[in-house]
Amino acid sequence: MQTFDRFKTLNRDTFDVIVVGAGIGGLTAAATLANRGKQVLVLVLDMHYEMGGCATVFHRKGKDYEFDVGLHYIGDCGKQGLIPRILRGAGIDDGEIRFLEQDPEGFDTLRFPDFQFGIPRGYERFREKLLEEFPQEQAGISRYFKMLQQVWDFMGIHSRPLTALWVLPRSLMLMRHAKSTVKQFLDTCTQNQRLRAILTRQLGVYHQPPSRATMVGHAAVVNHFLQGSHYPSGGGQMFSDKLGEVVERKGGKILLRSKVERILVENGRVVGVEFSIKHLGQRVVKAAAFICNADIKHALLGLIGPEHLKPQTIRRAEQFEMSPAMGVLYLGVAMDLKAMGLKNTNYRVYPDYDYEEACRNVLAGSFPNDPHLFIGNATMKDPAIAPPGIYNLQLMSVVPTTANSWGVTDAELKDGSYHNNSAYLEKKEWYARQLIEMAERVIPGISKHIVCQEVSTPFSVTRFVGSEGGTSYGLAFTPEYFLHNRPGAKTEINNLYLCGASTRTGHGIFGAMVGGVEAAAAVA
Repeated sequence: MQTFDRFKTLNRDTFDVIVVGAGIGGLTAAATLANRGKQVLVLVLDMHYEMGGCATVFHRKGKDYEFDVGLHYIGDCGKQGLIPRILRGAGIDDGEIRFLEQDPEGFDTLRFPDFQFGIPRGYERFREKLLEEFPQEQAGISRYFKMLQQVWDFMGIHSRPLTALWVLPRSLMLMRHAKSTVKQFLDTCTQNQRLRAILTRQLGVYHQPPSRATMVGHAAVVNHFLQGSHYPSGGGQMFSDKLGEVVERKGGKILLRSKVERILVENGRVVGVEFSIKHLGQRVVKAAAFICNADIKHALLGLIGPEHLKPQTIRRAEQFEMSPAMGVLYLGVAMDLKAMGLKNTNYRVYPDYDYEEACRNVLAGSFPNDPHLFIGNATMKDPAIAPPGIYNLQLMSVVPTTANSWGVTDAELKDGSYHNNSAYLEKKEWYARQLIEMAERVIPGISKHIVCQEVSTPFSVTRFVGSEGGTSYGLAFTPEYFLHNRPGAKTEINNLYLCGASTRTGHGIFGAMVGGVEAAAAVA
């Protein structure tokens, strides 16, 4: 296979399309356009040496330990699912990425102090399990699934506009609750705490409590995973690598370790991008169209600049509320978890049935006393991802993003010296112990068998992908920032388009990839 330089050379200054930011949204847009004959240049916004943003892996102890940064599971990966269709449109053939399905009887397993429930694949099986557990709640369960179905049908209008003629008249519940929170909608379904806890389990996928999260957005997330939960063999890096290969194979160029300084605007139109890179110095490149996959606030207020935006756009960008961030503990564990009875499932460990208090604490800048824990078992999903006898785990919870909550100052964050702050290192150790203690409820004895350990904080995410507040999820997942309240692909500046976690298609690997397709479609 031909290899391409991604760090030292740039033999031309003009392209058909320039994509700023090599996250999964930008790469999807770039590959989709390259596959249709466009000459594409992809620049990454920071000094990261790898493309993919949160769809990357990193290694420890040489190449022995491989950890997935942001892809822990993904839905809708059946042969006619949206993910394979997006990949085919980007020039990636079926079979180039192999999707491994998690346990269809319980791809998510919810662990409460006195109760456990597995979320199965498919609407009918999920409904059946809920009715078995809560026979007295049939009316509320039926109402919940009616909402899921209306949202699913509505989502289909995007790719098949004519279906709106019969879908919209049948979407009265969706329209009535278009601006409702999850709590407001569930109040019309049930007051059973256990049932509500199960129905709102996906909050960890968007980090908002039921009292703030958008119900329509929540339903879209649930629908996505009920199509079947999968993991790509080789991890999230496979998406990024395959998309990058298309760009280069079709004559495009990927340039990493480059820092974009400005998006150059003249008379309401983008004319170029100014960036710096170690081996080439300061450069300006030009194109007929530009796609920006950068953090939304940095893109608007930094790279473009307020002087080129309408006053209302500036005010809105200054007031953007970002989603909370995650803290992640990456572990290599020398235990036979399969022999212990663990399954190919994501474990969600909850100290109680109330999701509100922990989220309130985080939004107020403090750590919850009992975090809600997500345990992703990458080795159970893909045995090839860890050395023999080792299980690769990711333990995650929502965390505060203020500097002082981690024992550092804003100045230390800005100059990068926080890495060596003893208070910061102690806080990371404390956080790791907190998650390990919670994990003992699912994996007894885990603390005695850890052979590799790494903690990622929100500052790690900001450092590598440049996101505001270290979030992986973009704008807050609330009714105020959903659908048409989020930025679309087109902007008020001619020939400039947006994609990424903060745009209309939503966050996560799935939302970002769909946003990349939308941006490519707007360009094409």
